[in-house]
Amino acid sequence: MSNISESNDSSFGDPPTTSEEGVEMMSFKFEPFRIPPSVQVGNCRLITDFKKISVIGEGAFSKVFKAKDSKTNELVALKKLRIEEKNLEGMPINYLREIMVLQDLDHENIVKLYEVVVGRSFESTYLVLEYCPFELSKVLDDDEAKRLIDHSHIKAIIQQLFVGLNYLHKKFVLHRDLAVTNILFSETGILKIADFGSCRRATSEEMTPTVGTIWYRAPELLFGSEYYTTAIDIWSAGCIFSELILKEPIFKADSDANLITKLIETLGTPNEKTWPGFSELPLIQSFTLCDQPYNRITLKFSDECTTCIALIYKIFTYNPCKRITAEECLSHPYFTEAPKACDLNTLVDLLKKPNEI
Repeated sequence: MSNISESNDSSFGDPPTTSEEGVEMMSFKFEPFRIPPSVQVGNCRLITDFKKISVIGEGAFSKVFKAKDSKTNELVALKKLRIEEKNLEGMPINYLREIMVLQDLDHENIVKLYEVVVGRSFESTYLVLEYCPFELSKVLDDDEAKRLIDHSHIKAIIQQLFVGLNYLHKKFVLHRDLAVTNILFSETGILKIADFGSCRRATSEEMTPTVGTIWYRAPELLFGSEYYTTAIDIWSAGCIFSELILKEPIFKADSDANLITKLIETLGTPNEKTWPGFSELPLIQSFTLCDQPYNRITLKFSDECTTCIALIYKIFTYNPCKRITAEECLSHPYFTEAPKACDLNTLVDLLKKPNEI
């Protein structure tokens, strides 16, 4: 990707004024007032310590740059948080959650947050994250790379994913937006679960069900449950697992209704016997469910080994209370039978394919 000049983002690179008068900010009533220099940025470094190299990602809530830390010469990912002027009275709760959760996590399969840095205004707040050069989505978008994926690669990827999820879930953290776009890799092939913008601590209180990327959303979310668990991440991981095997998304849909139809076609129609409490879910009356009594998951994976299908079956269980956990996935026979997971050097060879000319 081409270099991006500093002028592409006027808020990137200009430090707060350090005069005795302080920096002109906006009050809650959007009236000018002065903040003393001593409290302008707290312990945060300034964004001028970093040099942008290229844009590596952009979404509704953030923009991510590949950058270099001028103090250490280390490559990092700079995630610029989108904070609108109307929110200047405080940082949005989802950003606070992301920062607080990442500060509490320390695991090789979780992308590392180094620090938070600031620019000339509150809207210019950046997360300094571990830079990861490889993305799973790019492998699956590349026809040549996708064709080369075999079960040794899949095991090396999915095993690391479940190790990371097991760590998260034991820390009572729900990612809530696992998808192939949020699975990154270091230059040595270590998987990194990324993008914690939707994360939450597990709680007995109500949570919004409108989270996650549609193809990877668990059925309890589709039917509007506001009380859910880490099981939603297991379902999403199963969708990623299946996508690696099938070389395409297993439940590709353009709406919640269409996705529910896809689930029923493959897994059968849920009912009170298979999913106690199903009939009382908030949105159950919003959908017309066809009567399909059979689980046809084996037809989707007819060429796969029985242990592989058995693991997928346990993941795609409607009842979240019965769905397999990350820890149980790691002890499943699928990961111990041949072929074994490839070594990380072999995995890196695959990850590099989309960048080859």
